[in-house]
Amino acid sequence: MSILIRLNQFGAFGVFRSDGTSVPLGAKHQALLALLSTSASGIRTRAFLEHTLWSLAQPEQAKASLRTALSTLKRHLGPEAAQAISANRERVTLDLQRVQFIQPEAHAEFMEGFELPHETRFESWLAQMRADFDAKYSGQPEASKGSPGRVLYDDLLPPIAVLPFVQHAPGEDTSPLGSLLSEELSRCLARSQAFTVTSYLASRQFDPTRVRPAEVSSVAGVNYLVSGVVHVRGQKMVLDVELHEAVREKVIWSRSFEGPLADLMTGQSEALRDVTRQIGQTLIGDAVRLVSFKPLSSLEGHTLLMAAISLMQEMNPASFEKSREILNVLLAREPQHPLPLTWMGFWHVMRVQKGYSSDRQLDTHLASQLATSALEADPAFSLAHTLKGAISSHLLFHFDLAQNEYDLALKDNPNEALAVLLKGATHAYQNRPEEAVKLTDAARRLSPLGPQRYYFDAESALANLTAGDYGRAIELADRSLQSNASYPGSLSTKAIALQMSGRRQEAKDVVQSLLDAIPTFSLAKYRQEHAVALGQVGERWTDALRQAGVPD
Repeated sequence: MSILIRLNQFGAFGVFRSDGTSVPLGAKHQALLALLSTSASGIRTRAFLEHTLWSLAQPEQAKASLRTALSTLKRHLGPEAAQAISANRERVTLDLQRVQFIQPEAHAEFMEGFELPHETRFESWLAQMRADFDAKYSGQPEASKGSPGRVLYDDLLPPIAVLPFVQHAPGEDTSPLGSLLSEELSRCLARSQAFTVTSYLASRQFDPTRVRPAEVSSVAGVNYLVSGVVHVRGQKMVLDVELHEAVREKVIWSRSFEGPLADLMTGQSEALRDVTRQIGQTLIGDAVRLVSFKPLSSLEGHTLLMAAISLMQEMNPASFEKSREILNVLLAREPQHPLPLTWMGFWHVMRVQKGYSSDRQLDTHLASQLATSALEADPAFSLAHTLKGAISSHLLFHFDLAQNEYDLALKDNPNEALAVLLKGATHAYQNRPEEAVKLTDAARRLSPLGPQRYYFDAESALANLTAGDYGRAIELADRSLQSNASYPGSLSTKAIALQMSGRRQEAKDVVQSLLDAIPTFSLAKYRQEHAVALGQVGERWTDALRQAGVPD
């Protein structure tokens, strides 16, 4: 197949026709080609391109701008070279088999000197690409690099790589679907913030049909590996996915997932989210198992952190205390590391929320100190800003201050699921039900760690209770209670929703479960410790709890 376009990605970005003549292009057209050419499959969704290159425009304006840019780009390339680019309603494709990449000179920077003023999403992508390529050509795994001035978190998150999926199809397989799946799953895993994910640019160097897991581990420095096969059946894709322990070359599990092919093209694949959740649940389960019988000092940092986060969620005083013991081991190793500092802060917040605290003021003070220490180590760390927001909204009832902290968290990381969730919950406290429901629903779609799902469902139930959707509030509270049967927040929300729905006996039964979980629970305690009890809606909820049997 003949070459139609030659690309120089390193040094000054350059585009050339097959005969070597240069193609003069504007900055947006160069950026568009850069995004297409760095996709493992040459495919980008229209939504991704619109959001990355026209982030300040209204949706319809961004769509029109992309259409115009593609038309102009093809016109500049000329009729022959333009054949390498195709588009449909959902995606834009650059045929990488028709593109020749000019070999970089030593130490040349990716798209040297290039910038798109005001397009912050593109600038973030460009900075990450430069870091990845710099790591690749300096012989270091991408995961070992970080942004200048930022703390490296890789040692406390399990490293994982995703190989390109193999597509089983009749005849010769020329489809880029396998590479596209690998790229999207890598993004899902990265968004969950539970893993250090090797860039798909590094993973695609391996032949998935021949490489051994131990080889990937030695080259990419990963502990875990994901591989798989995809079958297309009409408009549906079926994935056979394997999770490997890379060094020992052990298959941990092999499972099947399926979903609409169209969802993958729009970046909304529930099947890939399910893969991400099940991988997270497996690794967390292994971590909890290891800390139960191995000396903590012998375990890796990421194993300790995942176990601590999981045990922290349980309504079991012994497990909850064990999580603090594990976090103390991590802090003894790295006293200034933002991750264990932040999670220790959340431990104190949850100690209050679970009803375990004997001194609310002291736990609030200690959580605030830990948040401050984490932000001194990394002033932009999104999870630490989320912790500060949680202290302000859930313990101090300073809602405006909390919203400012959540905004800072989301500025650093728009996919910080806990910040989205708690920002929504704070809208509920401020009696803004529409925003509360919208944000808590969005947070639940961001694939939070498995052990935290009960908490996400609980806060979403509260938002729906604020909106007066008692049926949905009960449904979400039940989902939360399936995972954590005695969590006070879910029990109180369900009791209120049942009472306000006229299901009085059921409400009384739930209140009894609440009092079994926290024998000291009372209306006075509810008014004192629950942010929502401060407003007008809180008076109605307090009355509902009284009628359901909560003592004064």
